[in-house]
Amino acid sequence: RAGGKPPRRRANFHSHGAPTRATMSPMRRLPILLVFVLSAAGCLHVPDRAEMAALRADAAVGRLQQRERECGADGAPSFSGDLSLRQAVDMALERNLAYRKELLARDIARGRILSAREEMLPTLSASGGWTRFDGELRNDAGSVTRYRDQYSASATLTQPLFNARAATAARAAALHGEWVELEIRQAEEQLRFDVGRAYYAAVLSESLLAVQSNSLATAESQLSDVRARRRQGMAGNYDELRAEVEVANFSAQVSSAREARIEAYTALYRLLRLPPDSDMHLLDPIPLVPETIDFPPAVFCALSRRSDLAAADYAVRLRHEAAESVRAGYFPAISAFFSEEAADPDPKGGGDKWGNQWKAGLNASWTLFDGFARRGELMQARAEERQLALALRDAEEAAESEIRQMVLTLRTAEEFAKSQSKNLETAKEALRLVQTGLREGQNTPVEVMDAREALSIAVANYYRSIYDHAIARMQLQKAMGLIAEGPLPDEPVLVPPGELSRAARAAEEEE
Repeated sequence: RAGGKPPRRRANFHSHGAPTRATMSPMRRLPILLVFVLSAAGCLHVPDRAEMAALRADAAVGRLQQRERECGADGAPSFSGDLSLRQAVDMALERNLAYRKELLARDIARGRILSAREEMLPTLSASGGWTRFDGELRNDAGSVTRYRDQYSASATLTQPLFNARAATAARAAALHGEWVELEIRQAEEQLRFDVGRAYYAAVLSESLLAVQSNSLATAESQLSDVRARRRQGMAGNYDELRAEVEVANFSAQVSSAREARIEAYTALYRLLRLPPDSDMHLLDPIPLVPETIDFPPAVFCALSRRSDLAAADYAVRLRHEAAESVRAGYFPAISAFFSEEAADPDPKGGGDKWGNQWKAGLNASWTLFDGFARRGELMQARAEERQLALALRDAEEAAESEIRQMVLTLRTAEEFAKSQSKNLETAKEALRLVQTGLREGQNTPVEVMDAREALSIAVANYYRSIYDHAIARMQLQKAMGLIAEGPLPDEPVLVPPGELSRAARAAEEEE
């Protein structure tokens, strides 16, 4: 041929002009079929129960080895040292796996925002192919109508010009991103509250264990003193038996308090993702901070700052955008395109050689009637939007009731803690008087034991009361949307200065 291009191999023709088809024997097809079946079997394989048990056993071995490396060869605690409440919260925000899982929703939201831009930005696609036929085809005149090898490559650029769904999708993606941020904030607030409650529970367990241990040591000393007095004829058999019962009771209470301490520290270490054999010294005591809170400013603070209410508001807006997306289906979609193709044989009919062609134009689609599908979807979306709006209103009213209840609970807890403080002073004075009377012969050892037991109960009740007050204070802090700012300091700060706006003042005056 001209140009020095070697001629293609022609297919063998019979006398009537039909090409001879290349055939493959079944024995040659069998290996290909076996390879396909084996590959499909490997792709479809999933571990059964026995294999999963073996995999979990291997994972357990690895986890125990990791824990052994963390603890060290001498078995020392993995983590030890001083730990404040703020340090515990920061550690939980950094290490807690449940919270880190919530943070990944931020990447999901970013991906949704990127994908929503598809309706507005141009798209560029490319394709290529190679096809080999069993032979060439010719017509009666001897011209080739199909070549044995065919190649093609093309690129297409499409730019949307008008699509009513594009802006709706972009707004919905942005709203979803803000909604996700609020969900993350809710998870952070819950983690902060859980860590604070677990921290104070561990401090309470330390205090109760110390109270019971001191009571046990005093009871044992009292038992020795009663036995000495009995040998001197100054105490009876009942006094000694009563002292032995007191020692046994306090021993059981010490064991129970020690077990409660282990449980409290285990719960705290779980939130901080620390090994259970850690030995942390908690620095912050349980505070007793009186708070002067009025109901109207507390409600205003909650309605303006709570993340769950803001998330519910975003949910209403998201559902509104969903309704707008359905309504956008009533409008046409218009886009422009440009495409260029290179192929062998020439797509313009130039024979067995490479050639190219391009094309450009506009595409428009408009659904005129879809059997009332869009109308039904629009009715559903608008009804769901109204449902979410009512749910938001209900959540606001529930928050108002919650704030009212928590303000009352905090006041009650404060009054109870003050009463227990007075009761503690009374119990201390009663024990002092009885001990003085015992030395002067006016009281018996049994009366001293009863007074000491009453003092032990008063001390335990006092610690529990300040713990209940601290938890009530944290609950109100969380309900008002302030817990994300950090642990509460040892001063009244639940209603920040300037938080009471004109609307709140008006509500207070109306109240």
